[in-house]
Amino acid sequence: MAIVLFQLAVQATVDKTQVGLEIIPQFLIGAAGAVALGLAMGWAIGALNRFVPNLAARCAATLVAPYAVYVIAEELHTSGVIAVVVTALEMVRRDRPQDSAERLTRQSFWEVLELLATGLAFGLMGIEMNQVIQEEGRNLIGFIPGIAAICFVVIAVRALWMLGTYYLPNRKNPKIPARKDALVLTWCGMRGLATLALALALPKVTADGSPIEGRNFIVAAACTVLLCTLVVPGLTLPSLMRVLKLRNNEQDTKRAKRNLARRAEAVALSALKKNLDLQELPENYQQAVRRRMNSLHTILAKDPDPHDAISDEKYTQVRAVIAKADSIQAIALEAARDELLKARREPNVDPHLVDEIVGRLDRRTATLDR
Repeated sequence: MAIVLFQLAVQATVDKTQVGLEIIPQFLIGAAGAVALGLAMGWAIGALNRFVPNLAARCAATLVAPYAVYVIAEELHTSGVIAVVVTALEMVRRDRPQDSAERLTRQSFWEVLELLATGLAFGLMGIEMNQVIQEEGRNLIGFIPGIAAICFVVIAVRALWMLGTYYLPNRKNPKIPARKDALVLTWCGMRGLATLALALALPKVTADGSPIEGRNFIVAAACTVLLCTLVVPGLTLPSLMRVLKLRNNEQDTKRAKRNLARRAEAVALSALKKNLDLQELPENYQQAVRRRMNSLHTILAKDPDPHDAISDEKYTQVRAVIAKADSIQAIALEAARDELLKARREPNVDPHLVDEIVGRLDRRTATLDR
């Protein structure tokens, strides 16, 4: 919503027009069209990936899709931002448990790409600030009161939000140091790539060629907000944690991880019992499959050693039997993954913890695929 409103404001500034209530129906119509377009693009990429055997090509499609749907949405005068978001959600929704290798590759690919994009954005902002300093000179001193007010509002709004959404609901719970937690959450309200991208997206001139007033101030304000909310908190957060002496919830995290891992293991074992194909395997293979599923909670709760006894299971029979055993395990692992994704939507369940365990489950499934 913030990015859409930003785009409307920039367009009105460039065209020198007024923005009124008439944008509400326009936005609703554009949003509806963007949702439909995003769903269609997500379906198209999912369908295309079913026919593309190359893993690198399928990962590349996730890079092309957001740019393609954004351009199409803008050409159709709908919201490109909403179309991109819906496309991403639909692509994730269409992920299959057996696509574990693709998910692992895609995650690594996007982590590298995000790091490069962030570095590029900070570099471009440095170049932009150098131009602002050369153009404004001593006039930058006059920016200080306005920029200081903006930084104060940014931090104050974050503090009030944490007060209303975290501190007040938990203030009577003796097990939760709500005041300290709210302070840390306020301190973690860091701004980054989105702020840089929006500031860099500001055009320098209007449609008739006249310069846009206040652009240099906005760029300087964006850099200062980054300094106040990203650099300063990032460097001082460890010290703040030590000063507040917050509780160490590592044991709680381990306990929650074990519970999720055992829950996934129980579902996998249940799926294994219902699988009639297991009975057609030789007895030693049946025992090997059961041993692997009985050790699933250990594998998910902690990173397994790549040379452990489970991964080095020795098979002496033909490859066809091994493939069948692996396919049976994959079905059980699919059931476990579905159970974890179901748990992710439940209250009081840490979604990041679930994602970590799902990632390990994907790595186990990818090992079977190889």
